[in-house]
Amino acid sequence: MRTGINFISFRSYQGTEIFARHLISGLIGQDTEGTYVIYGSPFLPGQLRITARNVKVETVRLDPEKTVTMGLYQQFVLPLKLMAGGISRFYSPLPSVPLLYPGRKIMTIHDCAYDRFAEYKSTLSRLYIRIMYQAGKYFCDTIVTVSEFSKQELISLYRIKPEKIKVIYNSVPDLPATDSRFIRETLQSFHINGDYFFYIGNTRPRKNIPGLLKAFSSFCRNHTGIYLVLAGRIDTSFIDVGEEVRALGIGSRVILTGFITDQQKAALYRGATALVFPSFYEGFGLPVVEAQSLGTPVLTSNTSSLPEIAGEGALFVDPHDTGAIEHGMEQLMDSETRAVLREKGLRNVRRFSWEQSAARLMQILNS
Repeated sequence: MRTGINFISFRSYQGTEIFARHLISGLIGQDTEGTYVIYGSPFLPGQLRITARNVKVETVRLDPEKTVTMGLYQQFVLPLKLMAGGISRFYSPLPSVPLLYPGRKIMTIHDCAYDRFAEYKSTLSRLYIRIMYQAGKYFCDTIVTVSEFSKQELISLYRIKPEKIKVIYNSVPDLPATDSRFIRETLQSFHINGDYFFYIGNTRPRKNIPGLLKAFSSFCRNHTGIYLVLAGRIDTSFIDVGEEVRALGIGSRVILTGFITDQQKAALYRGATALVFPSFYEGFGLPVVEAQSLGTPVLTSNTSSLPEIAGEGALFVDPHDTGAIEHGMEQLMDSETRAVLREKGLRNVRRFSWEQSAARLMQILNS
């Protein structure tokens, strides 16, 4: 059986792409009898160029950032290519499928953040995403999502029948091994000269970066020698983090790393006092399980999917209350609290497995 995989819109490597890579790699590894055709653009990240005997990569000569062109291609050209290529089922790890394709269609909707927060880069992007969400309700055989929380969001906001939605959890990405020497060199390269709280992710409004910075600013009044390290690409179209930091007078205590490699990420997790992740809204919250898998204590929010995913292995706070976030940081200064969270976090991540998730997807594809 020939299965089409939609990687066309991928041109970076973050949460959704990490999910796609591990899930599809696991699926292909388990289904050695099937043939998989991965459709991707010339901008497809190297991590998503999966190679195996039963995999063919077909390059679509388009730029994923050209929303109109990409949308028209996926809806009117791609169905013809799928039928001509003998594709009998099509899976998209993001909410975009060719509606006119007559075969079996499965797509993933990670969350409903675009309904809850104004995070669109353009009106066309907003329109296309909303069309895809609504179309999935009627045109897809199955909708996959990544948590029970996201399933309830889809039922509530889009009135999708519960039996049509299947939950497949993320798991822990394979992070490179790092020794004490590399950790030390990484900290030196970013001029981190003391203990630090660590945040990794983007700067969209739902991530609550202003709230985190205000809480840390208050924390700094009673604590010296501890830093806040923010990793990931800064998108100033949502927030000018540098300006926020300067306005709060904590420029000497906040370190912006920009983009980091997987090895640097693993090193910064391992060296951190704790991960601080007081997001307003997450469909899953990948940094939480990444941190837990490396024995890093976690402070996160008591909202959205985060209690479901973090289990007992995190300190939960109200993300709307900067005083609560600050108090959580205070609690994390206690070594016994960190030790308890470390042990509970390591136990929690045993619940998640890419092998189990891939087997679940195979079951859905074959049903």
